[in-house]
Amino acid sequence: MNSPTGSYSCVVLDDEPIIIKIIERYISNIENLELKASFTSPVDAMAAFKGYEKIDFLFLDIEMDVSGFDIARMLRNNVKFIVFISSHSTYSIGDLVNGDKLLVKPVDFRVFHDTVKQLISKDKGK
Repeated sequence: MNSPTGSYSCVVLDDEPIIIKIIERYISNIENLELKASFTSPVDAMAAFKGYEKIDFLFLDIEMDVSGFDIARMLRNNVKFIVFISSHSTYSIGDLVNGDKLLVKPVDFRVFHDTVKQLISKDKGK
């Protein structure tokens, strides 16, 4: 969780390797974000989370073998901010109940950056 260096830990879970690479690049281009791990497998991600302290950001695909909504529900207490990533923008607020934001693929860097900064500002405002 937000380390003494002021960095925010990030995990990416998406079944599309190209999306993971894009999000990893975006994370590396934003000051104070630190990539902890990336996963294409929900099962591998869930296993890894057992060994993590609280994570600041989880960038999470919705449509995978295991629903991103189910993963968000299971990990909500271990993650400060869950940002859903989807190819579809047709989700309702109720669908996103365990998430903080929704990004629609293809994810633009400016939108990604603004979303992260909004959530960090929200965190600092507490």
